[in-house]
Amino acid sequence: MGIRYSSNFPDCAIRADNHTNDILRREKNREGAFFLDKNRMQALFSNACPSIRTRARGELFNSPLSDQERQLFYSELLENKRVRTVLDWQDEDGYFGTRLHTPPAKSRVWPHEGCVRFLMEMGFRTDFQPLRKALNVMLTEGWAKECDGSFAAEAFGYECIRASLFAQAGLYGKRLIDDAIERWIQVALGAFACVAGAENYDSLTYVIRGKHAFRPGKYLPTIYMLRVLAYTESWRTPENLEMLRRAYDRLYEWLPLPPSYLKKEGRLVAPAGNITMRLNADITEQTGFWWFSFYELSARLGMLNEGSPFRKHLESLAGLLRENGGLFLEDFSKNGYVFWSGYSGMALEDDWKIRQRRVNDLTFRSRLILTLAGMEEEG
Repeated sequence: MGIRYSSNFPDCAIRADNHTNDILRREKNREGAFFLDKNRMQALFSNACPSIRTRARGELFNSPLSDQERQLFYSELLENKRVRTVLDWQDEDGYFGTRLHTPPAKSRVWPHEGCVRFLMEMGFRTDFQPLRKALNVMLTEGWAKECDGSFAAEAFGYECIRASLFAQAGLYGKRLIDDAIERWIQVALGAFACVAGAENYDSLTYVIRGKHAFRPGKYLPTIYMLRVLAYTESWRTPENLEMLRRAYDRLYEWLPLPPSYLKKEGRLVAPAGNITMRLNADITEQTGFWWFSFYELSARLGMLNEGSPFRKHLESLAGLLRENGGLFLEDFSKNGYVFWSGYSGMALEDDWKIRQRRVNDLTFRSRLILTLAGMEEEG
């Protein structure tokens, strides 16, 4: 394919013996079998795709790779059908497709932000030239595509898309990048401060034409704000962390919330992925993608530790895995997982028509969240 890559990227690959079925049979017969030791966990993921195997090693086991293993991992990813398809969508300037945030009607081409997130979630880092080009193109004029000049996109602040991708990629050192991330760190902290300081949800909104609209200067955290904070460190002072904990306590009391809108020039505009769903409950098929996303990002924020009211739902997730030999076996629909955009996309496996691949994806995501929340144990 003529794609260049470097071997100097973060450790994130795994190779495991292929005896998963034997391990699972033993674990199902083992009382309390949720937390597996390293060898059993490696076997659990040995039949998974390279991305899950690599991320399990890097994010669950913190185990370094040799340079040869790193090169092998990138080579394996470049053989993946979805990776090849996404790379075929990339123009010479680095842009994927023709749109930033919303895909064209009836198109199978993902928007640019979905493609960038997909590559990062699959395990590529910024030393991978196509990913680097895709990030760099968002520093050029016209990067926002259909969002530039859009009343709705400008109302919700489409720059949050770029900032969240820069943050997840770990970019810094250029003024435009640093300024974009820092601005949205402050916006995100402002949203959490609104929640932390409010007596109730009605103090943030009022009703107009039968819909809830935010009062001037008031707003809720969005998925993009969580992403910006989850992948940055500079804001994590004791005062800010305590403010976020208060906000999380409020959200736990309030959720679910009615759809709420921004009012601009007399028009009501939907914000970019407000946190309003019933996330203060155990995971369900209906809340699936948003539940996994919210809990993963919240764990990265340190908001699911002991004392968090949300933690009880992680304990329920752990119990669900324990009952099924360490696996997430719920038959969730592929909706929300296989198409990648700002509000969807989590599947690292290629084809969810094969049940084992869905199990691999949701088992990995569950264990990642539990690990980030400090709930892993040595077997």
